[in-house]
Amino acid sequence: MTNKLTLSIFTVPPRAVNVPLPVPPPEGGWTWPPTAATLIAGEREAILVDTVPTVEDALKQTEWVEASGKDLTTIYITHGHFDHFLGTSTLLDRFPRARVVATEATVRLIEAEVESGDDRKLYGQMFVDELSSTVVVPEALTDHRLDLEGHEVIAVPTGQSDVDDSSYVHVPSLSAVVVGDIAYNDVHPTLVTSDHQKRLAWIQTLSQIQDLKPEIVVAAHQRPDAPNGAQVLADTIAYIRDADRNLEGEPTAAQFIERMLEAHPTRLNPSTVIFSAAALGLK
Repeated sequence: MTNKLTLSIFTVPPRAVNVPLPVPPPEGGWTWPPTAATLIAGEREAILVDTVPTVEDALKQTEWVEASGKDLTTIYITHGHFDHFLGTSTLLDRFPRARVVATEATVRLIEAEVESGDDRKLYGQMFVDELSSTVVVPEALTDHRLDLEGHEVIAVPTGQSDVDDSSYVHVPSLSAVVVGDIAYNDVHPTLVTSDHQKRLAWIQTLSQIQDLKPEIVVAAHQRPDAPNGAQVLADTIAYIRDADRNLEGEPTAAQFIERMLEAHPTRLNPSTVIFSAAALGLK
């Protein structure tokens, strides 16, 4: 067993999308937020947490993993949003022996996408860049342990985040958590499927992770130069509380968008706020 694991982050920049909304786009046009994946490595082997959505970026991610010199044994998918699992097939072209795993809840969500094709149809029309048409269904984990040269790497199922069922990876020896979409690091979180009760449950999920007192917190959507510290969790809680408060009293879409952008001026991807307002039914 090596003395210490290492953790590396691969981030792709915002990607252009065509959002079918009858409102003007933000300055710079409609974009998908920057998306990150994490490589947890030992001396010889590595675990990849999440993939990236476009074919071009997934190929770059594959080159990045290959350049690490590690044997990719496992690809872990934190949750069932297409932008974190759709790049898996591209990775497997280069690393065919890698085991693809997720929690049972995430597997069910990905299986549903295989059946329906809804996300591939919707977002395939929205993305300017090509998305993979192939969905790899992960193997469901039963013991929530990811083997990495004898080190403890734990897949932790949770309830609510920006999706009903999510998970994160806990690496105790690094005091690190890789949290998928549970937290957002200086990027506007999506509120598309949220309501008051789900937002409260999301805050509870974040609070439970805070109880671990991690020193490193890696979000799947992050500003590339942002520090990956525990403040990410507190900042996401503050954002969700702010959004929940601003949604009281049936604000107009314009009011909600203006309040959130003014309150959080450094966060990337205002497209997310505008799209969330529309999805929440604000007029």
